[in-house]
Amino acid sequence: MAAPAKVDRSTILFVVIIFVSGLFLFELFKKQVLQHSQYAAAAEEQSTAVVSQPAQRGQILAQDRDGKLFTLAVSDWRYQLLISPRQVKNKEKLVDELKTYIPTLDRADTLSKITNDKVYVPPIIKDLDVATAQKIADKDYAGVFMLPVLLRVYPDGDGIAPQILGFVGADSEGKYGVEASQDKVLRGTSGDEKAKRDSLGRLIDVLGGKEPESGQDVVLTIDYNLQYTVETKLKQAIETYQADGGSIVVMNPKTGGVLAIAGSPKYDPNAYSSLPAADQFKFLSPAVSNIYEPGSVMKPVTMAMALDMGAVTPETTHDAGGSVTVSGYEIRNAEDKVYGNETMSQILENSDNVQMVWISSLIGPEKEREYFDKFGFGQKTGINLVGEQAGDLRDKKEWRDLLRSTAAFGQGVSVTTLQMAAAYSVLANGGYKVTPHLAQKYLNDGQEEVIEQAKGAQVISPETSNKIREMLVNVVVHGHGKRAKVDGIRVGGKTGTAQVPDPSGGYYEDRHIGTFAGLFPADDPKFVMVVRLDNPKTVKFAESSAAPTFGEIANWITNYYQLR
Repeated sequence: MAAPAKVDRSTILFVVIIFVSGLFLFELFKKQVLQHSQYAAAAEEQSTAVVSQPAQRGQILAQDRDGKLFTLAVSDWRYQLLISPRQVKNKEKLVDELKTYIPTLDRADTLSKITNDKVYVPPIIKDLDVATAQKIADKDYAGVFMLPVLLRVYPDGDGIAPQILGFVGADSEGKYGVEASQDKVLRGTSGDEKAKRDSLGRLIDVLGGKEPESGQDVVLTIDYNLQYTVETKLKQAIETYQADGGSIVVMNPKTGGVLAIAGSPKYDPNAYSSLPAADQFKFLSPAVSNIYEPGSVMKPVTMAMALDMGAVTPETTHDAGGSVTVSGYEIRNAEDKVYGNETMSQILENSDNVQMVWISSLIGPEKEREYFDKFGFGQKTGINLVGEQAGDLRDKKEWRDLLRSTAAFGQGVSVTTLQMAAAYSVLANGGYKVTPHLAQKYLNDGQEEVIEQAKGAQVISPETSNKIREMLVNVVVHGHGKRAKVDGIRVGGKTGTAQVPDPSGGYYEDRHIGTFAGLFPADDPKFVMVVRLDNPKTVKFAESSAAPTFGEIANWITNYYQLR
């Protein structure tokens, strides 16, 4: 057999070199040609960044009687001062120069944060005003950056409707109040900016982007001066009568526009984050979130049912005696008073519980429950505020004789202050339901969009509305509402001194809630107001607490709107 041929080592080496070179050239070709777009995109991604540009949030505004606007919430530009330590050669010199613009800058603390080779450290200053930020930016210091942020400011703090305004959280979303309910309108649309940077992260060029679109301004139905007065009077009443809290609502009964709404306790929306968890219930408006059994302010509503059905007239007389027993429970009047034979108007003037039980028997449980539902009890009003409660109207199956009887004078059912104002609007406006609301119109670049409100369903007839208004006037003239009287105009209204349910059963003996609900001028009501004081301790009945508070505010409104 012949010996195998010998292969020259140089030949083998040459072949290997050619093979390896071919692989290298192929890989180079693949990366430079076949995968060029992929690597170019990766390089572009590493050298560019898209930064979100926040939109200017719209203002929340109130008006006065002449249409003058007042700012309740506004976004103010502030800047965060950022330093990239890696880009700063002389750190001490930089800090000394920055201190000339920011005298409060802590030199030692700042140096401790930037004496390193990090690319990023947390903001040195978080709340720099625009003028100072511009001066520093003009110096174009290497490694110094200004990050714009929008700070939400409430000029009146806790003085004007804080629970109605709400606040803007750290996530830039509206929380509570109008900030939440109108968040989509107020927030606008964020923009973005595409910037090119070098390997050290320094800005080389701005490549473009999308400009942010500012949010719209929201003008409320709130009257600024009236709101201030209501806030002040509520605070005074709570102090005078040593109440635990309270709420007041003033509404336009024809449109449902809320002209003033105040509640206590409250908070400062500029410092919402400092409120302990146990106190965060203060974010909610008591007028819409605190339910209670309203007591005798419900009697005119029940009387309106009987009038509307034709079961009685204002002149109908009846004597129900001094007490009545329903399903084994005895019902009496306050202080065991006995009034004898009364007209329907006198029943309201005297606030006769026993007669109201008789009235409710004429209406019947099914019809009474149906009317309560039509008035809006047991359901949210539609004001669209976080935390609004629907109250408790009980299921129809529970609407038997005892509940029918006690509900007629406002016990056994629960409501909110706003629901009570909405119900009295029905009594005032000719009998139709309204939707309480706070947003009146939107403003955008000089253009305004009025928010239309649909008229609600007819609850009682216009004739019934006229009759019950006159009966409410008699309560103020002759009954327990005398201290709500205003010279020169006719005021109608009703007091309510309600027992507070004990969770363990029955009612507390030493607690009550005083309410006065009323309307004026009675011939053509332009205002409905409900004043509620929680557990006042210096007086026993609402005629001595809620009624005079109502009268003081009604007198102010009469002068302010020149009603006389």
